[in-house]
Amino acid sequence: MLDKLKQCYQVLKEVSRNSHFEGQIDVADLSRLGELLANSESTIEMQFEFRVSDYDVPMLSGEIQTSLQMECQRCLQAMETPLQLIFKLLVDAPDDVIRESSLDTVYSEDGLIDLFEVVEDELILALPLVSMHENGSCNKHWQVSDNDREPVARENPFSVLKDLKTTH
Repeated sequence: MLDKLKQCYQVLKEVSRNSHFEGQIDVADLSRLGELLANSESTIEMQFEFRVSDYDVPMLSGEIQTSLQMECQRCLQAMETPLQLIFKLLVDAPDDVIRESSLDTVYSEDGLIDLFEVVEDELILALPLVSMHENGSCNKHWQVSDNDREPVARENPFSVLKDLKTTH
């Protein structure tokens, strides 16, 4: 079983060591994320490392795996939402590197980075805007019939203009 991770890491110290960590975070420890979920009883498994990026600035990269309980917007019941994310974040990158790079940047506070906050931000950004069970399977009143999927034939509103067309 993986260990529970520390919340804060000193960036320069970990980069100089090329540190690699793995462990778990309880969703209950992430209050902003917990507000968006049906329950906060799951855990987040992750691995990450500190290293120097191609731009010669510290970088935090890793992978997050979890399955969160979100509320279906059709039936209002809990539903599993599996997430697997890979992230690469520059740490305290200067403006010229930010403009040149396609990577996002996080900022440390006095050289410390709050890992829980970074993970929480990444998961919030990865959540679906509207969570629903597949094809309305949770609520028989929401199921889509095959007849509803056929496109409706509509008359072209500009077909009248073809009569006005003149030939030379």
